[in-house]
Amino acid sequence: MLKRNKWLIALAGMMLQLSIGSVYAYSVWIKPINLSNGWDAHQLKLAFSLAICFLGLTAAFMGKFVQKIGPQKAGLLGAIFWGAGLLGSGFAASQGSLPLFYFFYGIISGIGLGFGYITPVSVVVKWFTEKPGFASGLVIMSFAAGSIIASKIIPSLAATYGVPNAFYILGITYFILMLLASIYLTLPETTVNSSSNTTTVKLSELLSDLRFYSLWLMLFFNTTCGIALIAIAAPMAKDIIHINDAAAITFVATIGLFNGLGRLIWSSISDKIGRWNTFMAFFLIGAICFLVLSNTQTSFIFQVTVFIIISCYGGAFATMPAFVKDIYGTDKVGSVLGYVLTAWSAAAFAGPWLITVTTNYSMIFYLFAGLLILIAAISLLVKSKLQNKIAVLVIS
Repeated sequence: MLKRNKWLIALAGMMLQLSIGSVYAYSVWIKPINLSNGWDAHQLKLAFSLAICFLGLTAAFMGKFVQKIGPQKAGLLGAIFWGAGLLGSGFAASQGSLPLFYFFYGIISGIGLGFGYITPVSVVVKWFTEKPGFASGLVIMSFAAGSIIASKIIPSLAATYGVPNAFYILGITYFILMLLASIYLTLPETTVNSSSNTTTVKLSELLSDLRFYSLWLMLFFNTTCGIALIAIAAPMAKDIIHINDAAAITFVATIGLFNGLGRLIWSSISDKIGRWNTFMAFFLIGAICFLVLSNTQTSFIFQVTVFIIISCYGGAFATMPAFVKDIYGTDKVGSVLGYVLTAWSAAAFAGPWLITVTTNYSMIFYLFAGLLILIAAISLLVKSKLQNKIAVLVIS
């Protein structure tokens, strides 16, 4: 086996995440698709929720399969499904078939997201054992960066070549990028040599483990509040601080920037202060920020507060792989993280649903503040068990 450079491994992982991260720019598809096919935002929202749902389900139930076939083949599967999903979405748009669009963008692309998301994270963390938080943050940051780039490219492609052709162009481009990245991905030699001694954690074992439920709930509550905020960011900003369309676009793009920066910065901080303390910071900072949002109409304060919340939202995704590693060990990251990511699948439906409970933004913000305070209290109750288990793993 050719010797690999860990920084190039990280770059390959970042390329995979950059490609699939364009799913977070999904909202920019809505206007051109509406103009060409007449499907409105309410109808199109389901495709995004399905894609995120199948991301989590694939990561969960294909974790053992990914470990068995190795990162190169798993990355290739991600490239095939993600590329085929985008190509199929273009075909569905050309045929005017909304169910077909749900199938290709929601299910096929979602499966590609699952393979493409978990594969580079589980590999890169093994190459950077001394700084797993930084490593996972570096890779997952690219997921957010992909959304920023795609948000600028998609409208131009759709306006110039039409919606179907825009999907075709992106599908082929992302497939090539992910294929090249997958070829270079490999596990460290020490990990490969010891692969015969590694085991995966069975779902039945996790379902009887309080630590798993704790990690799941931490990610679920944090993601629910964050993804709901992302879903209403532009209209919310227009209603509350009365910005124009151009400023709203800039606001949404800046949200993507802080989503990415939060993934790198917070995960690196977690290497210093610990994963549990980092998640407690997410909950408490988020609760305070939502309370501030419920009582302000000042543009600067409003936008900065949203950016802070989104940084915590992104930071949780980057910190979670290292949290899983601390508790279950390096060799179990892939399988356990996959099951934990089903919290993302659930939040993809819970967040958008919660924001429909009331049209009063202040009530929504109070609700989210309460949810974050609740999970902070739950986390306090299980703190000693989590820390004791981690200590046992470290000593052993």
